[in-house]
Amino acid sequence: MGFIDRYIRALGASTLEHGAPPGRTDPLLAAAFAAADRSGDLGPLLHRVKYADDPMRDAGSLRQLLRLWTAEVTRRGRAHKWVPENTAWNTQAAHKFYLLVAELSLAHWIEGSCRQCGGTGTIEARPCSDCKGRGEAPIDHPGGFVRERVKDMVSELHGIAGRHAARANARLKGK
Repeated sequence: MGFIDRYIRALGASTLEHGAPPGRTDPLLAAAFAAADRSGDLGPLLHRVKYADDPMRDAGSLRQLLRLWTAEVTRRGRAHKWVPENTAWNTQAAHKFYLLVAELSLAHWIEGSCRQCGGTGTIEARPCSDCKGRGEAPIDHPGGFVRERVKDMVSELHGIAGRHAARANARLKGK
C-alpha cells in the first residue's frame, strides 16, 4: 500500500493511525499548511487538495495552494526570465502571465485526466484518440508559449508531489 492509499485511509481516522475510528482530519490540513509555510514544501498541500478536499465544501485549501503556487511560478518565471519586467506595464503584464500559468497548471494537475477514456489511455482495448494513450488531457490554451510554460509547471507539480510521496513512504517504512 503506497502513500496515497494510506493517506486516503487516514482521512477517515481521528488519530491518523491505522484502524482508528472515523473522525476529523484537521491535523492533516494543519500539517500541510505548516509544511508549506515553514519550508515551502507544497507536497502535503498538493496531496490534501487533490485527494482529500471537496472543493464545493472547503475551497480554503485550494485558495491557499493557488496563492503559494502563484508565488512559486512567479519566482521560477523571473529566474528563467520568461517575460521582461523592465517597465511598470511589463511588470503588470508579467504578473497576469504568471497568474495565468499558475491557474492553468494547477487546474490541469488536479483534474488533468482525459475525459474521453477516464485517464486509462484506452477505449475498448485501443489507445484513446483524444489523449493518444497517455491518459492525460491536452492543455487547452491557444498560445504556444503559455502552453509550454503550463506543461513545464505541471511537470514541476508532478515532481513535487512525487518527492513528497517518496519521503512519506520512506518515513512510513521506517516506522
